[in-house]
Amino acid sequence: MTRRWSLRLLACLGAGALVLTGCSEKQEASDALPSSSSAAPTEDELPPLGPEDMPMPEEARTQDAAGAEAFVRYYIDLINRTSTVMDAKPLRDLSDGCRDCDRIATNTEADGAAGHSYRGGEIEIASFPAPLLKESTASIALRINQAPLSVVDAAGQSIDGGSDAYTDLPAGIGLAWDASRSTWLMTDFTVG
Repeated sequence: MTRRWSLRLLACLGAGALVLTGCSEKQEASDALPSSSSAAPTEDELPPLGPEDMPMPEEARTQDAAGAEAFVRYYIDLINRTSTVMDAKPLRDLSDGCRDCDRIATNTEADGAAGHSYRGGEIEIASFPAPLLKESTASIALRINQAPLSVVDAAGQSIDGGSDAYTDLPAGIGLAWDASRSTWLMTDFTVG
């Protein structure tokens, strides 16, 4: 028994030594760069969504609870983005009949066209319970905080249209899965 164990140990040590010496030979580094075809997108890669300066993260493009949560967080970030970039197109692109989403987009477009801009108003998610999923829809009841919002004209003067700060506001969000683009879409956004 001891002899068999010793022979097996020697065989394993010998095989290990052969492998290690084979790997320890000096090899010249390759001068060839990988072909451009290896950098080409694969069929599994999703086409980008969202603005170039803020593309949608991959985790927001899965049809599960984690994807729904990541999508909502991304959409809120897009709303917050309007405080620095008066661009509502991404909000519309990721909305499907969401009245309040369309209202936010319309106000942003009208204010931008008038030379107005926003100061503050950022929304932060205070609590985010697990989304309720049913087939290709998701419902989320969450709580949000909103910083005070000022609307300013081209001269930097405050004008009507702002709002006070709000804390711990109840909010409801409805989502629908768009299989053709592999993304969730906002169908409802109710605050208060």
